[in-house]
Order: sequence, then structure tokens, then C-alpha cells
Amino acid sequence: MPRRTLTRRGWTLVGAALGLFVAGRILGTVELSALATGAFLLLLASALWVRSRSLELVAARQVRPARLQVGGEGRVDLVLANRGLRRTPQLTVTDAFDDGRRAARFLLPPLPTDETARAAYRVPTDRRGRYRVGPLAVGVTDPFGLARRAWMINEVDEVIVRPRVHDLLSPTQAAGRLSASIESRRARALPSESGEEFLTLRDYEVGDDLRRIHWRSTARTGDLVVRQNEAQWRPRAVIVLDVRPEAHAGDSFEVAVEATASVLHELGTHIGRRVEVVTSAGSRLGARSPTGAARPPDVLDQLATIEPTGPDRLDTVLAALRAQPRPGLVVAVTGVLSLEQRRLLGTLGAEVAVTVVTTRRQSGLGAHDAPDPIAGLVLVDASVDPFPLAWNQAMSRWHLAAPATSRLSRSLR
Repeated sequence: MPRRTLTRRGWTLVGAALGLFVAGRILGTVELSALATGAFLLLLASALWVRSRSLELVAARQVRPARLQVGGEGRVDLVLANRGLRRTPQLTVTDAFDDGRRAARFLLPPLPTDETARAAYRVPTDRRGRYRVGPLAVGVTDPFGLARRAWMINEVDEVIVRPRVHDLLSPTQAAGRLSASIESRRARALPSESGEEFLTLRDYEVGDDLRRIHWRSTARTGDLVVRQNEAQWRPRAVIVLDVRPEAHAGDSFEVAVEATASVLHELGTHIGRRVEVVTSAGSRLGARSPTGAARPPDVLDQLATIEPTGPDRLDTVLAALRAQPRPGLVVAVTGVLSLEQRRLLGTLGAEVAVTVVTTRRQSGLGAHDAPDPIAGLVLVDASVDPFPLAWNQAMSRWHLAAPATSRLSRSLR
């Protein structure tokens, strides 16, 4: 349904015409009244001109890429085609973004019949979230710019801006305890090698079972390579995201969300490990909804809209991690954790590698003071250094802390 309105210039002319009319009546000046009458006639002519305009435009919108990331490049491509029998007048095109808080505006020259025009604009990716794009408004203005008629010719689309994903050192590659004491020990429970389906060869990682070394390829290339079997057991990893409002301050929650997305991407995409993401409120991200959705939601899409809210069930969530089967790796991402909660994570035992990422400075600590270490935990302090730097430094220290001989002896048990 087209909308007809006066422009700012048109409303200014209305005010001027009323002033001239009142002044002409008070002063008894015919000339002023004639000017007021002429202004009103011009406004009427402008309104009739835009009313007589009709458009048969078809518009299409495409967001590239389909999923955006904070700080990444994103654009919206617009295609407008004239399906009418007449040449269009000069048009203004406005595509609203974020419920009209921002908009992209274009000036479209006259478009002949069956001709197509294209336009594009960049999508702001300064913060994560789910945004509405549209509707697309096309307007025509009379030659004097007094009246305007607008058409809404496109539906509203959604754009998801995911949290930023950083390049990280893998805990599987950096931590011998995880690879040796879990993967290698559990590999004894796998079917025999003849019953496994051979998948590929990959580079040797510290802690890999020496029985899986492919000696023929190692002799040919000079580098240790191991067999990767499709049936190989890989322990799951659990990421606990703390969404308690009292645990965060300032931008610490945004850092926590980026840390969760980065660790999830590293473990799930680069390593192929099965990763579960749970919140301190007890919800599991990526789980199928009770209404029976066609497929589970994407975890990164949920991280794009998550906020610090919900009940405090962190102690219950941490206690549940002690139940069987235990995960191979636990990464707790929080603003701050109490000493009791860190000790609870430390009781998961030697079979579980536990990393705690803190994004908020603990009260009572100086700018360069580190939290008290807990046996069995790897602490990543992202409250002072940027998260990627703090994580990679912690993974490097974890790798260097375990002697190579100890890792190899554990893999041969």
C-alpha cells in the first residue's frame, strides 16, 4: 500500500502559505493573499502529480555471506527490475537495517521497461546479534520536492552477526596429558586394526599412540605420520559458558562469548572433536527444542544473541561434569570463579583436562597478580591480556610443563 506524504520542504511551504494568508487578511493586502493561494495550488499540484505515478518494480535482496562475524566483511546486494509499461521517474531507494535505526539510501535514475538496476551496501558488523533488514522502500518525489509517495516492495530478512572467532593453539596439540592419558588409553578398547576403516594419514602429535605410526610413509617423507581410522574414539569436550550477570562487568561477557566461539571452532572444526556447550543456567546450546524443530539450532547462531541472564546453577553444572562418562576436556569460560568453584573443577581427576578462562579481574588482585593456582587446572587470565594471547601463552606453558618422556610413557601403558 503506497503512502503519500509531504516532504520537509512541502511542510515548510504550508507554514509559509498560512503565514502569508493571515498577514494578507490582517493587513488587507491582496498580493499576500494571492501568494498564499499560489502556494496552496502548488502543493495541490505536487500531491496530484505523485498520486498519478505508478510503479511495477520487483526487488530481490541477498546477504553475503549468509552468516556474518563481528569485524568481518558483509554486504547486501539489491536487484530492482522495472516490470511496468512505462519508464520510471527518478526514485529514492531506502533499505532499513536494525529495525530502522540505520538505513542505506540510494538515488535510482529513470529505469526503462524490463531494465534492471543493481546496488550494494556494507552491513555493519561492529557488534554481534540478530538484525532485521528491510523492508525496502522506494519513493518518488514531484519536481519541486514538495510531496512524496513511497512503496514497500520487499520482505524483511534476518541477518545474524556471529561473535568473532580467533585463531588459537589447540589443546590437543599443546597438551600431552589430553592426548596421551585419554585418547591413547581408550584406544585399547577399539576394535582390532583389521576391523577399522582406514580414513587418512595425518602428522604425528605429541602423545599419539606409537602403534598407529605409519612407518612406510614416515620413512618416505622423513616426518612421523600416524594412521587416522574412521572408527577412532575421540573424547568429547565440554565448554561451560558462565551467563551469571554478577560474574561479569563491562565488556567481560563479550570477551567470554568470543572465547567460547573460538574454542568451539578450534575443537569442532579444526580437530573434529565432538563439543558440547552448556551455560551456567543449565541449558545446552545447540540442543533440539521441545517443539520438535526440523534440526537443532546452530551454536554460533545462539552465541550471537546470548545475554548474561538466567538462574545460577553453576555449582550443579560443575558437579554434573563429575558423572560418567566424563569428558576428555572441560573449558570453563567465566568472568570470575570463586575458589570453591575452581576447586570443584580440579576434582574432576587426572583423566579430564580442565581449562579455566577468566575475563574479569578478580577483586583484591593487582593489575599483574595471578589468581591462586589450583592443581589440575590450566588458568587463562584474559582480564589483562587479549584472550587469544592469553590462551596461546597458557597452552604453550601447558605443553612445556609436561616432559616428553612422561607423555610417551603414558601412551604406552
